[in-house]
Amino acid sequence: MASIIEVYRRWPSRADCISHMERVRWGEHPTCPYCGADHVSRNRDASRAATAERWKCQRCFRSFSVTVGTIFQNTHVDLQRWFLLIALMLSAKKGLSAMQAARDLEMRRPTVWSMMHRIRKAMDDDGKLLRGIVEMDEVYVGPSRRKKNRRDMDDDRPSWMTNKTPVVGAVERKGRVKAKVLKRADLTNKAFTALVRDWMDPKDTVLTTDELSAYRQLGEIIPHRTINHSLAYSQRDESFPMFGSTHTNTIEGVWAILRRAVTGQFHHISDKYLPLYIREICYRYNDRAANTGIDGVLAMACLGHRV
Repeated sequence: MASIIEVYRRWPSRADCISHMERVRWGEHPTCPYCGADHVSRNRDASRAATAERWKCQRCFRSFSVTVGTIFQNTHVDLQRWFLLIALMLSAKKGLSAMQAARDLEMRRPTVWSMMHRIRKAMDDDGKLLRGIVEMDEVYVGPSRRKKNRRDMDDDRPSWMTNKTPVVGAVERKGRVKAKVLKRADLTNKAFTALVRDWMDPKDTVLTTDELSAYRQLGEIIPHRTINHSLAYSQRDESFPMFGSTHTNTIEGVWAILRRAVTGQFHHISDKYLPLYIREICYRYNDRAANTGIDGVLAMACLGHRV
């Protein structure tokens, strides 16, 4: 995990940031992001500033830099602050508020908020299927009603009866997590079946869920076991002890991180941007073992994600 000190040590100037991005994106063979030609040369126009980072294509004759087509394109913020913001976001397990980041970087909150969303877009999933013991569950994200003065007037309705937004996720025990924001109308067996097919390898996976009715038919496409939370939070699997106990505590741990991020850092997340926050939390959770840190995000920003 990259620290602020490491960012300053590895990239003390904008030129160092540009040089690193060129190595990650192009290696030894730079190409034009507009036409794909590899016949390019450095722009040596002495009348322009920062010509060292500019290239010119000999086919389409367009000038470009390594930031074209990435989350850094057309930014007026120096790249070192971008790298610092990525490091701050990765080191905050329960999320980083835009207001706090703005104070740390001495910038305006709206600017930092926009930058953080661009970074979240680059935090992509690795695309690999989940395997082994996989737990699947849903959580509801949204504001909670304030309790009234009289205890007997508190709103004790379960989350699925409120107007909160559902998020469905699946996680390997001691492994990776995948999550997706759904509409209430999509909390059906058909939608969950599609997620299982997209996320999991049915030949090498044992799925564990609670007794939500929408999960009942998943056993037709994947080995499936359930836990009755009205009786216990964890039960020993007498039929197949090699699969470990039957529980959904791992995915509940992921939801605990999400709840604390919303309550303690973000405070309010609109439905429009909720998928981006889910991407960030999933990426940080999955990177805890690989520990690619800022290099992983920069690689996806330069290679995988395009604005």
